[in-house]
Amino acid sequence: MDYHLDLHANSFRSLELFVLALANYGLMYLANMMLARRLSVGEFDDYNVAVSVVTLLSTLATLGLEKYALRAVALLRDREDWPRFRGFWLFALRAIGAFSLLLVAVLGISLESFLALNQAEAHIAIVVFAVFLPIIAVTLFLVEFIAAHGAQLLSVTIYRLFLPAIYLVLLIGLSVSPVKISALAAVLCFGGAWTITLAMMWTIAKLLMPVGIKGMAPVMQGRKWLRGSWPLVLSSLMLTVMTSGGVIILEILFPSGLEVGIYAVAAQTGGFISLIGTSTNRYYLPMMVVMIGRGDKQAIRALMAQRTFAVGSLILALLAILIFAGRSILDLFGEQFSAGYHPMLLIACGACFSALFADIPYYLQFMGLHRIVLSMTLVAMIIMVTLSFVLGAQFGSLGVAAAYMTAVMLLFASLRIAAKLHFRRLSG
Repeated sequence: MDYHLDLHANSFRSLELFVLALANYGLMYLANMMLARRLSVGEFDDYNVAVSVVTLLSTLATLGLEKYALRAVALLRDREDWPRFRGFWLFALRAIGAFSLLLVAVLGISLESFLALNQAEAHIAIVVFAVFLPIIAVTLFLVEFIAAHGAQLLSVTIYRLFLPAIYLVLLIGLSVSPVKISALAAVLCFGGAWTITLAMMWTIAKLLMPVGIKGMAPVMQGRKWLRGSWPLVLSSLMLTVMTSGGVIILEILFPSGLEVGIYAVAAQTGGFISLIGTSTNRYYLPMMVVMIGRGDKQAIRALMAQRTFAVGSLILALLAILIFAGRSILDLFGEQFSAGYHPMLLIACGACFSALFADIPYYLQFMGLHRIVLSMTLVAMIIMVTLSFVLGAQFGSLGVAAAYMTAVMLLFASLRIAAKLHFRRLSG
């Protein structure tokens, strides 16, 4: 398979990636609507908590090597440095696999101990879904690895379209079978979909391997790669805490309560806008990395301006849809979920900032300004978690949504200012 990285930005290419993200969201939305209507409040609560916990762990399990792959693979291919290319491939797979298994063991032991000490009911869905963590983590790495070869559309098609489609098919098959749908059955279906997706991703990644890599002795620079990836994983982990932590915080405040389900549905609906940023990043970031490596400041500025225009147009259109049709969308989950309309709008406002400036943290970190990004993200995460407990205890899902919006707006506005000042100094 012959792919190369095209350095000419095209809004329509990035739009294709977003359309795939839109399709992904629609399929996952259907799956969640089915589960919200079929599961009891407690079961739906367990399912959402399991997905949120494993989402947090998967961000950590990759060690940031999946985001670092957007830089390393693009540069090593551009320089045709095949020994280091093969070394990075082998090191990343081994490190992610081993660390994922460690996290599964730690989660299993710590969760069982916590539940036993507090004499709480078992959340078996969390432990079972966590078993799929190594599969999920390696798949996430392969998504970015394939994208860094210039095959962004192929990579995202499988991740955004094939994965949720398989999950939805498995859920539908379960619903027509004699087996009762439960939180445990749902996470088993989700884990099965991830496993099938990994098999397909692995096949494509092997086909994309450069011809020059065959027979090359790998050059391992594990410490160097981890030094470059750890700042990425720390910032991603803190951002994931801000986006997924609300469900876990509400579970602590209102165990097995309706507030957890309402917030989960509101976050999925309003947070969809942030997918514009993550989906288009897979198109723009590899190009940015090569431009930074070549020191082409004018091309970097043009790329960032083009991305802002393309993403900003999509954000305005989606925000208008949520404002005018948000209640009708939430009603699809059930009448009780319409209470999430105002939390959904608050989350959507925060997601607008996240999507518009989603490339800024990576730009700053690729330029070596890790400390600025990490310190700002840490402050924002502390603000979000603190406000969530304070406001959530008083206002429920609305309070947690307000905490998320406040923290995300402050973070990305600050990062944008920092990037603008840095670029001005660089140009000067």
